[in-house]
Amino acid sequence: MTMNFDDRVVLVTGSGRGLGKAFALYLAEQGATVVVNDSGSGSGQAVTDQIQSADRRAYYVPGAVEDSAQLIESIVDLTGRLDAVIHNAGFVRDKTVRKMSSEQWDQVLSVHLKAAFGLSQAAWPHFEEQGGGRLVFISSASGLYGNFGQANYAAAKAGMHGLAQTIELEGAQANICCNCVAPFGATEMNSANMPEELKAVIKPEYIAPLVAYLCHPDCQESGSLFEASAGVYKKVRWERAAGLQLDPSNGISLDDIADNWEQVTSFDQTEHPTEMREALQGMWQLQVPK
Repeated sequence: MTMNFDDRVVLVTGSGRGLGKAFALYLAEQGATVVVNDSGSGSGQAVTDQIQSADRRAYYVPGAVEDSAQLIESIVDLTGRLDAVIHNAGFVRDKTVRKMSSEQWDQVLSVHLKAAFGLSQAAWPHFEEQGGGRLVFISSASGLYGNFGQANYAAAKAGMHGLAQTIELEGAQANICCNCVAPFGATEMNSANMPEELKAVIKPEYIAPLVAYLCHPDCQESGSLFEASAGVYKKVRWERAAGLQLDPSNGISLDDIADNWEQVTSFDQTEHPTEMREALQGMWQLQVPK
């Protein structure tokens, strides 16, 4: 199977360097018209020039992703369409929960999670008009597993998955798909103290093919979360224990929970609900008379 992005326009936020730059360069190689976006530091123009010098198509549209509606409209006015959005832009403001200011919390939530919503909402009518579109949110292992000093970042990155799952449901009839990728690649920002052997294994370029596939119109995956690093790609799903069943009609006490805590928390038997209705029905059917 040969896939390409001919006549497709893809926005990559935060693509002046690091992972975003790798995504932009790779998509351009696959034939996409790439819209390079950053906050205006100048590195985005350099990436655009690099793509154009290879006889590929690219535009540079600087601007803050928090100004989502303006950014999307500028792109559509410039290119005439928009087929996919990769929301990669972001930064960290690391502090422990005890020491984090409200401003540090809001800044990180705004650029990561609020912008993911804003970009999706602004792109939505254009996707509908064109018969579909693709959204890819760059999440993080911090959002999956937590990370010391990154409560704001972890919450934002985990929130992207909930947003993607909702877009899966709301966008299905319009052929709008949304997924999250939690990558780990060596960039200028995170690799200063890494050994060269490791940096060679975890290049950002190795993550780009998965991100590109999720942007392609032939890909129907939606609402999913993936980890990617070093040429390894894994879908992640929620899992819950089979748990403890008690009869509410007989009354349930604190001691009942404490005495059976091992059963509540044991993963010897598991369930894998894929939507909220299924998850709730799996609880209620144990109690509701037939």
